[in-house]
Amino acid sequence: MRIHEILYFFKTYLLLGIMGLVALTVVGTFSYVVIYKKIFKGNKKISKRQMILGGLFIIYMIMVFGVTFLSRGPNFRGSISIHFLSSYREAWNSFSLRSWQFIILNIFMFVPFGFLLPLLNKRFHKYYNTLIAATLLTMFIELFQLVTGIGIFEVDDIFNNVLGALIGYGIIMALLSIIKSEKNKGLKKGLKVVGYLSPLMITIAIFLSIFMYYYNKELGNIAQDYIYKINLKNTNIEFNSSLNDNNDLVPIYRAPIYTKDESRQWVSDLFNNLGIDGSNLEIDAYHENAIFWKRGEPTYNIWFNYIGGTYSFTDFSHFDDGVEPMKIEESLLLEALNDFRINIPEEAEFYIGDNGQYQWKVAKFVKGDILLDGVITCTYFNDNTVKDLSNNLITYQKIKDVSIKSEKEAFEELMSGKFRYYYGENIKDIIIENISLEYILDTKGFYQPVYSFTSIIDDNEYSIIIPAID
Repeated sequence: MRIHEILYFFKTYLLLGIMGLVALTVVGTFSYVVIYKKIFKGNKKISKRQMILGGLFIIYMIMVFGVTFLSRGPNFRGSISIHFLSSYREAWNSFSLRSWQFIILNIFMFVPFGFLLPLLNKRFHKYYNTLIAATLLTMFIELFQLVTGIGIFEVDDIFNNVLGALIGYGIIMALLSIIKSEKNKGLKKGLKVVGYLSPLMITIAIFLSIFMYYYNKELGNIAQDYIYKINLKNTNIEFNSSLNDNNDLVPIYRAPIYTKDESRQWVSDLFNNLGIDGSNLEIDAYHENAIFWKRGEPTYNIWFNYIGGTYSFTDFSHFDDGVEPMKIEESLLLEALNDFRINIPEEAEFYIGDNGQYQWKVAKFVKGDILLDGVITCTYFNDNTVKDLSNNLITYQKIKDVSIKSEKEAFEELMSGKFRYYYGENIKDIIIENISLEYILDTKGFYQPVYSFTSIIDDNEYSIIIPAID
């Protein structure tokens, strides 16, 4: 999620909060003036401070309920996750900016709650009162999402929200201690402030440690790695093949990696090579990839992935009247692909699909220190142009040889439930048909070895992935 997307959500729900405050102010003013003062003859006044803080709290609460209950799409289906810290492990495995953003935003969302409560009422100067209030609110939100199906009930959300409230509580109590405290001075006062700020400092230290460790380790993470152990006590597992106990040496490869500037230049050169002006491109840049637009008649775009340099090209004139896919000989099609700077390897297998679609596939072809793997797909049209092209063929360079787990060790991990399964947790039967050593692109562009157990899980085909490197 990019900054402008976050700002858009903030502005949208801030406006909703202000509108809600206005409506409640009208109702509250009527109730206070007409019912409380005139009918019941009340004389208690509301201070400006109470009105300001109360107004801010109302806006904040409306924003929270807006984000948690109104931000889901109409086709969203709720679910439940009771595995503590599983969202952290999932973010670690994929190490995508978006995954970490959701965790951090879930923490940050409740910081104002912990910050405002002690200002609204002194009873919340006691940390346990703020802790209880934050826990009850986030439990209500999660249970409401579970019952209505408009969100995900996650134990991690409860943890993150309460942590955010404690951080907010610590910040305001530290400020109040600095401003108002007359009794405690010097070292004692400093220790008290540090104590209040400890949730914030510990959280920052943990996140910094996670990111520093990741960026300093050599290899990346594998997104398909498990995020929690699956309970297989009541699962029938069948596997009749023998397993070796060898810790073999196998190569690790690395894909080319592009910076944002390098990808912009690469795409610009490709457009120019196609006879399209590659200057003044409109760019939607993300953490892992970018979309490059050339607006006009016709409009073109290229999705470009920084890791691997894979891309997809679209010429939107394929929607024009009279433009249709057509068949063509492979030799002529290869000539058309020259403009895309694509050289199809001799080892590629050629496939003819329907509606003018063609495909070349290279399955882990090794030549010296080079490994080729991937698929190129394109569609040829009756105006003698390629308008849809997806180039997922990557040329990997060997980095070094590494010792891997044995097949037996990988199977033991599978038996302990350390694998990723996307279709529920109550597994009745696992029938393993084969085990093979495959390669998967990790989060740093390394092509890492993994064991793939070709399986039938509850009558559904599924490949269980176990990383081959500890």
